[in-house]
Amino acid sequence: MRLDELKQLNGEEAFAPIDLAFAGFLLKRAHTDSPMLFAAAALASYAVRAGNSCCDLNLYAGRWFPPVSGDPEPEEETPRVRLPLLEEWLPGLRMFPCVVAWYPETAHPVAPLVIDNASRLYLNRYFLYETSLADAVLRRCAAEQVPPDLAPGRLAALSPYFRKTAAGAELDFQQSAVFLACSGNFSIITGGPGTGKTTVAAAFLALELERNPDLEIALCAPTGKAQARLRESVTQGIAGLSCSPAIRERLEQIPCGTIHSLLGPLRGSTQFRHNEKNPLHADLVVVDEASMVSLPLMAKLLRAVRPAAKIVLLGDKDQLASVDAGAVLADLCACGARNVMRERTAAAFQRQTAWTFPVVSDTLPLSGCIAELVKNHRSGNAPNISAIGSAIRNVDSPEALQRVTDRVADCDAADFHTRKLPRGGFERALFQRISEPRIRLPGEETFHAFRELRDLAECGGEGAMHCAFDLIGRFKILCALRNGPYGTLAVNAALRAHLRMTEPFSAGLPLMIVRNHPETGLFNGDIGLVWHSDSGGTRVYFPDSRRPGAFRSFHVFELPEHEAVFAMTIHKSQGSGFQNVLIILPDHDTPILTRELLYTAITRAEEHVELWADRTVIATALKRLTIRQSGLADRLRHPL
Repeated sequence: MRLDELKQLNGEEAFAPIDLAFAGFLLKRAHTDSPMLFAAAALASYAVRAGNSCCDLNLYAGRWFPPVSGDPEPEEETPRVRLPLLEEWLPGLRMFPCVVAWYPETAHPVAPLVIDNASRLYLNRYFLYETSLADAVLRRCAAEQVPPDLAPGRLAALSPYFRKTAAGAELDFQQSAVFLACSGNFSIITGGPGTGKTTVAAAFLALELERNPDLEIALCAPTGKAQARLRESVTQGIAGLSCSPAIRERLEQIPCGTIHSLLGPLRGSTQFRHNEKNPLHADLVVVDEASMVSLPLMAKLLRAVRPAAKIVLLGDKDQLASVDAGAVLADLCACGARNVMRERTAAAFQRQTAWTFPVVSDTLPLSGCIAELVKNHRSGNAPNISAIGSAIRNVDSPEALQRVTDRVADCDAADFHTRKLPRGGFERALFQRISEPRIRLPGEETFHAFRELRDLAECGGEGAMHCAFDLIGRFKILCALRNGPYGTLAVNAALRAHLRMTEPFSAGLPLMIVRNHPETGLFNGDIGLVWHSDSGGTRVYFPDSRRPGAFRSFHVFELPEHEAVFAMTIHKSQGSGFQNVLIILPDHDTPILTRELLYTAITRAEEHVELWADRTVIATALKRLTIRQSGLADRLRHPL
């Protein structure tokens, strides 16, 4: 391995210019031309870009880079190098203490690179994010749980969706999730779509306010769209609760925003106004769509929550991880048994409900802090979506994988239909699909996806705007890729031409914000519509999360970075839900195709899924699990 060879590894599957620049910077700082240091620095940067919080050198040492399937000898025309063996690499890096620190030998490493005792290589700031998050979670989980003291039967009476205790009645895990969240100052409520996470959250919030009417609560989510859905779901959940008018009014007034807006971003910085020195005032913080929260953001959030305050994470551990580094929710859920309680909490739950609940029987740090909801309460309208989503989550053998592949590839049901990707005449098939009338629910009106948007916008008025937003909430095209003939850029361009919306701000055009912009209060994932205003100008309207049913409008020149959104990537769809989705997978394999990607796409739909994909592509996606390199789970299970 030579330095000049490493510098040639510049490409889509290898190092990016930023990786090479960072590696070159460290060589200058260390006054060396060591290829071992250059390779380590470039890999540390490469790993973070790939969504990992670290680079596990055990997976790279002695192998060819860029990696190739089966690690064969590289073809001559493909620039690759064989990385050094671990027993050579680690001693070689020890020669540069000015840029490489070793943990736990150095308790507070300040060097740009950090290597821990499991040969995991970190950029320093990601090492600090991971260790600070692990420490915060461990401290919270070690705290004593104090179960709520409730009047007999109060828990079951709180929500009409909760089962009443009866002889032989099946245990209600929604009630146990509420009780668990009330008992400790750190808890996780996980489950797939339709399992009642926000029903539990609404009941939990009502119960907490009954116990302490002065409690200060903050609701937040990673994106604007997820935040809006959280506010909507909690509002719907409040409607059926058995609580006083005063509690109901307090619930309706709980502020809900993005995590960024909650923490208060500092302009021109990656830091926030709220941190360990200036913590949030909230006594309780509820985070929805926690699977989307990156390692840096979760670490900063935990730092900003007061030690005495509660934090509850809601999310689906089987969904796609954050676009940025880390798979925090999955790592946390791997560090504790689900649906068990500590003895004191289980005893109090039995007194309240008469149900005997399983007790923690291991030493995992998060056991007794994780509730998992498994029953899908929406499956009646879409049984195949529910069953296929559950089957994908529970694949545990090659035989199960084959059964799921066959079921997805061959499904032709009322709520789930798979067809082969129409390579020839793709655009024609796409235009035909959006022109077909679709039934919203049995017995209700039909609608044509997207075709009415322009007419509604030209009619104008608030009523038409409500109809238009309802329309774009009913149907969405989800693509695996952004680029290529079956990616969002091509699909959006084709539909804009077909629908005569080629101008940058054509009336009725749906737009999605793609970069957080605190100054306007618009955040990544927010979706708006181009509309004629009452004054005759053109503005872009967004739902106002603070006032349900109302809108905020912006002049087109006020908008932060945005793009058309007839179609969005599956990654961008996280935190969103639609009645109907059309999923388009590419015609070839790509590393982005994973089991989690397909699961996330399918579970965005509430009523109908249409999947355009070839069997081989479906099979490949279902075989590939997302594995992110991280030390978080190890730090939680085996703290130093």
